[in-house]
Amino acid sequence: MKPNSMDCKLIVSDIDGTLFNSENHFLPTTEKAVRNIIKKKKSVFTLSTGRSFIYTYSLIEYLNIDVPYAYSGGTIYDPQAGNVIYTNPIRSDQIGEIVLIAKKYNVGLLAHTYNNLFCQVNNSDWLNVSSREWMKDRPTILPLRIKDIKNDVPDDIIRLDLFAEVNWLSKVFDDVNQFVTDVNVVEMNRRIEITTGEIDKGFALKRIADHLDIPIKNTMAIGDSLNDISLLKAAGFGVAMQTAPDELKNIADVVVPSSDEGGLEKAFQIIR
Repeated sequence: MKPNSMDCKLIVSDIDGTLFNSENHFLPTTEKAVRNIIKKKKSVFTLSTGRSFIYTYSLIEYLNIDVPYAYSGGTIYDPQAGNVIYTNPIRSDQIGEIVLIAKKYNVGLLAHTYNNLFCQVNNSDWLNVSSREWMKDRPTILPLRIKDIKNDVPDDIIRLDLFAEVNWLSKVFDDVNQFVTDVNVVEMNRRIEITTGEIDKGFALKRIADHLDIPIKNTMAIGDSLNDISLLKAAGFGVAMQTAPDELKNIADVVVPSSDEGGLEKAFQIIR
């Protein structure tokens, strides 16, 4: 039997399909509910997203979130201190294996660093990536296009994506799992996200809760995608959106309506 309410001290939400609706925007009622949670401070609200730093930091400022948050799948940034408080870069040997797989399948590479996104992609994929916004109608820092991931990225790579607008990424996913050791791999709709083995959203949630001295049992996690599985597993209470895949719904404590229907607001109603 699912609980009707919980003693929640920390709420961690995904962005796309959870905080934002299918049009990459806030529903007015959802934004109001989030701001009320932040203002009342009964529960700490923060984000955990697969988005890179450049697509996340502006949203953190927009919402006036002043506690640590996770981006690029698991790196944790403290907006008050203005620096990364935890990350674990991908090793050079792992990068080398991933580059070989990208060449084999002729797919692009997106390298997430602590403060930018570097793209080794074809012209079509570059138009896709560079046209993205942190929120609809709001500009952001542009990612950088490069020719060689191994030589043109000046900082440590904290996540590496194999990126392509194709329907056969599962073949690439299988190769990564077979040939690249000690990594965490998630197959998404248009990309395969790769971090070092211990880094994922669930690991980041535990780190944030520990940093804030909040028991994990008093945390709520809300998400809608496969990369949210570790997040919901780690949380004291897991919430899946109605649009989530079955793999996520099956581990959630409750399923709420879609982001287009104000699902996040429904999740907040569980908090006592």
